[in-house]
Amino acid sequence: MKPSALFLLCCGELVWAGSHSLWYFGTLQTGQAQFPEFVVVGMVDDVQVEYYDSDIGKMISRRHWRPDAEVEEADNKVFAAKDHHFVMRDKLQILMSHLNHTGGHPTFQVIAGCELDDDGSARFMSREGYDGRDAMNYNTKSYSYTLLIPGVVMDKAGLQVNKLMTDTFYQPLCVRILKSYLQQERTRLMRRVKPRVRVFQKTSALSGGTEVTCLATGFYPRALELTLLRDGRPVPEQELTGGEVLPNGDGTYQLRKSLALSEEEEERRGRHRYTCRVQHSGLDNRLEVDWEPEPDLDTGLIAGVVIGVLIVVLVLPVAACVLWRKKGRGAQSPACRSSDVKYTEAQGQEQSETSSNSSGQ
Repeated sequence: MKPSALFLLCCGELVWAGSHSLWYFGTLQTGQAQFPEFVVVGMVDDVQVEYYDSDIGKMISRRHWRPDAEVEEADNKVFAAKDHHFVMRDKLQILMSHLNHTGGHPTFQVIAGCELDDDGSARFMSREGYDGRDAMNYNTKSYSYTLLIPGVVMDKAGLQVNKLMTDTFYQPLCVRILKSYLQQERTRLMRRVKPRVRVFQKTSALSGGTEVTCLATGFYPRALELTLLRDGRPVPEQELTGGEVLPNGDGTYQLRKSLALSEEEEERRGRHRYTCRVQHSGLDNRLEVDWEPEPDLDTGLIAGVVIGVLIVVLVLPVAACVLWRKKGRGAQSPACRSSDVKYTEAQGQEQSETSSNSSGQ
């Protein structure tokens, strides 16, 4: 199954700072497969809350922190899911015919939902994709659909019905559901957790060169702006790697951006000042953290320390043995036990030779 380009957009990029969102991701797949033909996943601020598929035929709660939670307006949600299933199946057939696609497992996907700002203003969006390509967008300003695959002709009457359903049913339903979730899960979805930020240098696992990395982690909600500065000026995004918001295992998020240093920059990195600038709703003010390069270690000092350690390791046992023997307790010392055996054997051999020489005389 190939994901549409629209699904490569991370949900956080669709959300303004200070807003909350409810998105439904629907996927229709044709042909024989191990999965249901049609699946819908509902998410509030990137937290999965609902699930539907064409096999079970009902919307179920996915709020793991509330295992007994009921799905509100379940009938309306099931009606919306079945309506999308029917409409998407028709669109999929039209696109397959237009593009001469037969066989395989072509997919049709949709992301539809709404955003609600803290001031109460709301927005609705709907995008559709076919087999890895953006296919259609719904423009909420002109209340019209935009076809993105050249030459495709959709039934105008069907599009008008879709537009009417979107304006009068889906948008109000989406905003109503989102407000309900925000009210129910206020402590979970409305919380603010400020990020922990650090700037560090590391060796790239791919190139083997040096990278300066800016990391913000442990923050919630997901929306965060991170900028890497060099001598007070933003580093162009095309020079950076990373930049994708990723989930942590504890319900918070992380974001990092890295800059690969050229050989010239590597030699002069001490002259540049790298700063990580972060803006987040959990912070009272903009946060800036500077990178402080670790001082280079003195190789002469390292060599001296190593030699000193070797001297201690080699000399200390010998000195201990000498002290034990002077006190007449050499046989009791484990460190000297092997040398004592050799010494005793040699001494016994010398005495034997002395005795034999005496008797021979």
